[in-house]
Amino acid sequence: MNVMEIENAARLAWPALEEEELSFGLLRYSRGTDRRSNSLSLYPHAEFETGKLIGAAEKFFAERDAAPIVRIVQPDGVALDSIADIDSALELRGYEKQAPTLSMLLNLEGVLETKEKLENGSIERVDVGSWLQTWYTLTNRNFEKIDVHRALLEASKLSHLFLLKQGFDGAPMSNGMAVYANQAMGLFGISTASGHRKRGHALEIINSLLCWGFAKGARFAYLQVEESNQAAVNLYQKLGFKKSYSYWYRVGKRKGSNSGD
Repeated sequence: MNVMEIENAARLAWPALEEEELSFGLLRYSRGTDRRSNSLSLYPHAEFETGKLIGAAEKFFAERDAAPIVRIVQPDGVALDSIADIDSALELRGYEKQAPTLSMLLNLEGVLETKEKLENGSIERVDVGSWLQTWYTLTNRNFEKIDVHRALLEASKLSHLFLLKQGFDGAPMSNGMAVYANQAMGLFGISTASGHRKRGHALEIINSLLCWGFAKGARFAYLQVEESNQAAVNLYQKLGFKKSYSYWYRVGKRKGSNSGD
């Protein structure tokens, strides 16, 4: 899978309430649920005028009373002047750099044939509502946005698997979800409770998700992980995932806000 194929797959797997396509990128809005679906995501190698790009982003998000966010994609091993130029222009305009992230890819062919079972016995399939409740809890998210997330995932026509691992007391220890389409699968929301990390729970979730996707016909698996989460990066590398490209966000101020907001 190349960069655009991964980008398009991830876009469909993690939908937005609104999308507006431009020549240089895609504007997405979902009432502020997360940066992924509330940003202008630039196309790799796209040509643009910096002023027009910033103007389009600020107008779109101002109309929705939201902070403008630009997602900048950096293909691995490629130095593009346009990326440096827009990043510098946004920084000068006061946009904060947030969440430098790796997009990683795994070729599933020849990797999973030896797996004998889909899931560990202590892992259960759950519905989207139960999974979101757990994910929001494990990641300390704002529950005000959970209904939007639920509506977006329930409206998706793609194949999903939501997994949860609980302790003997019923407390969630780890969870994760996978989305399959067009011989590719995406892994999302891999989370582990703080008191249960480094015990293999996330690995069991991931292996179960990968086996499910492979059984459905996936040839590749992709995921995104923040560069600062070194423990997760190490785990994914151990499984065979390799860096495909990187991206980060530039987040501006919501129109009408002040420095104390």
